Amino acid sequence: MPLATWSCSLAMCLGPNMTMNEWRLSQRMSYQKLAEKVGASHAAVARRWCLPAGHKDRMVPARKFMLRIIEATLGQVKADDFYRVR
Repeated sequence: MPLATWSCSLAMCLGPNMTMNEWRLSQRMSYQKLAEKVGASHAAVARRWCLPAGHKDRMVPARKFMLRIIEATLGQVKADDFYRVR
């Protein structure tokens, strides 16, 4: 693996942990803009990713979206953040 890729990956792993909704709000981003940024089909999909743990409509992103979310948030939102209870 090239050093630049490794460094970027390492930085992503060490960044602060945020929920998807915390990150979205910190960026002043609508659900629609979030959906567009990661290639989701509708704002409703992004909204479901942002719902609190335990909500009946909450959804964990599929792997392809999870990778896009990690990249789009520069590692501030990671896969385990969707499983962490706050």
